[in-house]
Amino acid sequence: MKEKLRKDIGVRMRKIRKKLGFTQDKMASYFDVGRANYSRIEKGEIFPNPTLLRTLKNEFNISLDWLITDKGDMFMMDRVGAGNTIDFGEHAEEIKDLLFHMEKIPMVRHTVLGFFFDYKEKNKKIIKEYLEEIEEDKQVAIK
Repeated sequence: MKEKLRKDIGVRMRKIRKKLGFTQDKMASYFDVGRANYSRIEKGEIFPNPTLLRTLKNEFNISLDWLITDKGDMFMMDRVGAGNTIDFGEHAEEIKDLLFHMEKIPMVRHTVLGFFFDYKEKNKKIIKEYLEEIEEDKQVAIK
């Protein structure tokens, strides 16, 4: 299990490096590790250390959930308020607070996502109809 996880993380580390257009030397310099050790991470021989993970998240905006589980997007969505043009109306402050806590506390994120997935499952028909309506409105607006 650990070996497979190390290998999978190594594959995703390589994807990150290639997406950024960096060499192994350049990536290693960002993480203050030798190129040989960085290479061992990409080969799945060793796990990335906590400092490297923090740098990936903070400096490169990499989703650690994606890195570890291969779920979601490689890059984290922009933080609320950082150029985000979504208008949350009267609930803006509550939504910002929720997103902040979801980003900082994994248990909050997983609990909220659990509620969301349950809601989607129980309301498939209503959600489908609503999304179809939105799509129709987009098509009309395009014409």
